[in-house]
Formats: sequence, structure tokens, C-alpha cells
Amino acid sequence: MVWINVDKPTKKCTLHMKSSCTYLQNKNETHFKGIGYLKRDGGWLSFPDPKLAKLYLQTYLPEYKFIDHC
Repeated sequence: MVWINVDKPTKKCTLHMKSSCTYLQNKNETHFKGIGYLKRDGGWLSFPDPKLAKLYLQTYLPEYKFIDHC
């Protein structure tokens, strides 16, 4: 499983694939960012593989910058 961190204010989407990634281990829901769904400022979305994550971004968030973190 891979995760995308969607950040609406900066229009960036960061792909996290390694379970050892500090950002992935420390992800948590906040008042403005969700886990598994998007809130006002974005959130964390999971996908079974990186290709599906990238397809989602190209389809629904094409204006966002893509960052492959790990």
C-alpha cells in the first residue's frame, strides 16, 4: 500500500511508499486534514499501488505538483 499526502494550500501531492518513512509513520488526522479522505486543507489517501495513486492525481488534481518522497 502507498499513501499520498495531499496539501491543498500549497497544491502539492507527496507520494510515500516505504513503511519506514517518518512522515508516513507520523501521519495523523487534524482538524483540517483527514486520513482516508480530504478535508479543507487536504489529507492522506491510500492506494494499492503507485500507478493507481498517480492516475488519481492526474485525473482529479492535475494542477498539483507531484513529489515522489520515498
